[in-house]
Amino acid sequence: MIAKIVSAIILVPIAIVLVVFMVVNRGDVAVSLDPFGTIPQLTFDARLSILLMCAVIFGVVLGGIGTFLTQAHHRRASYKRKHEIERLQRESDKKDERIRMLEEDRAASASGASSRAMVPAARAA
Repeated sequence: MIAKIVSAIILVPIAIVLVVFMVVNRGDVAVSLDPFGTIPQLTFDARLSILLMCAVIFGVVLGGIGTFLTQAHHRRASYKRKHEIERLQRESDKKDERIRMLEEDRAASASGASSRAMVPAARAA
């Protein structure tokens, strides 16, 4: 609940500033993609606010991609740890089952029942 209030307190002023920025900068500007500027062949007109918003969005996307790529080793290590934990858990379960079977056999032999010494080895195989 508090997170929603805090995000609203932060995002509402940002939205207001962006709307005001878009309204104030609604005029067209000439954008030239010619680095030398001798012959304006690659020139077009676009709204300044749209150009700046596209630049911000492009920067956020590039930053996200860069962050994703730099954190790949953390994701890989997490993946390996997860599978190692699962493997160790399976081994532990097998050993617990083996211990349980051995304890049952010991209790059965202590109570005078027939010996099932070969049964645990057959179960484990």
